[in-house]
Amino acid sequence: MATVAFELFEMSGYEAVTMEQIAAEADVAKATLYSYFPVKEALVAHRLKDEIADGMAALADRLSTHRSFMSRMRFLLRESAAWHAAKRAYLPHYLRYLNSVAEYAVSDVRREPGSKLTWDIMTTMFRAGQQSGEVATTLPAEKLAWSLHYLLYGAVTHWLVHPTADLAKEFLQSFDLLMKGAAAGRPTRTHKAAVTGKKPKEKTR
Repeated sequence: MATVAFELFEMSGYEAVTMEQIAAEADVAKATLYSYFPVKEALVAHRLKDEIADGMAALADRLSTHRSFMSRMRFLLRESAAWHAAKRAYLPHYLRYLNSVAEYAVSDVRREPGSKLTWDIMTTMFRAGQQSGEVATTLPAEKLAWSLHYLLYGAVTHWLVHPTADLAKEFLQSFDLLMKGAAAGRPTRTHKAAVTGKKPKEKTR
């Protein structure tokens, strides 16, 4: 049913295709279609999650050729950005579905096949980075992976609103934000005085 739906989406456009058309083309009753996919966005999510799972599995060997954690992660983010760009027309519908799942607690988003595989691979990468000494062990690898997941989600939503943005650059900036933080360097004595309202001490001769 999802395959038939995507064939119709590609031919006529997502908005133009109805659930009734999908059921008729797939030769199933509408009730059957709705029992598996209660909303049209669920068809998109099913297809994209399968593509994510297949894509992540296909990248495993290429990831292993990168020796450092930073190199592996940057490679993965560039590949992910390219995939998102190719699926841009469907992403708003996919994200809407994931948001509805999270909002109504229908299931844990991390358990969704595509999301879970991505999260598992990132967790494994962060854990390997911790073991090699490239990543601090202050936070567990699972939490680091989940934090990056949502930073990347923010990058995607920003990119969808601003079509001229470079998604690969947005992804890498999100990764850098997680790794380096957004805090400025240690403030100078003059800056400390401005913040606290205290007059800096004068140097004695």
